[in-house]
Amino acid sequence: MNKVGKLNWLWRYRKILLLEALLLGVLELFYFVPGWLAWWVLILIALIALFGWWIGNLKFNKVAWLLVAEVLWAVIAGVGFLTFSLLSLLQVQLIIALILILTWFIAYWHQNHIDSKQWNLSAINWLGLIDILILFMATVTLMLAVQFYSLSVFWLILGVVIQLVLALYLLFWRQGLPYKKFWLYAVLLTLISEQLIWIMYSWHKNIYLKTFLFVVVYYLYSDFVAHYLRGNLTVKIIFEYIGIALFLILIPFLFDWVFVLIPNI
Repeated sequence: MNKVGKLNWLWRYRKILLLEALLLGVLELFYFVPGWLAWWVLILIALIALFGWWIGNLKFNKVAWLLVAEVLWAVIAGVGFLTFSLLSLLQVQLIIALILILTWFIAYWHQNHIDSKQWNLSAINWLGLIDILILFMATVTLMLAVQFYSLSVFWLILGVVIQLVLALYLLFWRQGLPYKKFWLYAVLLTLISEQLIWIMYSWHKNIYLKTFLFVVVYYLYSDFVAHYLRGNLTVKIIFEYIGIALFLILIPFLFDWVFVLIPNI
């Protein structure tokens, strides 16, 4: 890329670069001045909303709102992860870097979608994986918050359901799936996740392992729905899903058997 090309690239993505710089400053203040946590959260929300409007070409339409929601989801998940985890300074900087990377790719592909009026395949695939990672971080945060403040499991269910509905809606939107069936699958996902959360809440396993298994269930469910609505769900794919689900369910039991039960026999 020549000098003119670099300048054109910098100018095209100037909004995202400025957003990243401001996010970096606020996230660092989170760690070094934690007493003002509420103010930093309000500043983050206002900042992300402002840049969503700017990247959306000074319009608060559906695309801009979804951009704001996804970036805010990523940032709050990362901030919550920082707040409720005992991390060293180096680990904190790594988490902040991860938050900035996630927000960069979300804003970058959203701006490209706004400019071209379509999603390319790489954006759909990568943003799907990014949403899975955000879901993991946010669910860990919610579980730690409920445990730390001794809250009712209702708040855990509510927080998880809100982000699951957002993740599923983003999937439908990017893959062009029919919206008239969205709420049917969202309600079904809500019922499944509610039962899983009750089980996870009373399970003695590590929070990270429980959250990992929960996120895998969402991934299998959302991928299954996407294949079905696109009309390419085959018997082979169904059996692959069943095999993956059984394998993942067996992992914690095999771990207990090998590392807990056998050494104590």
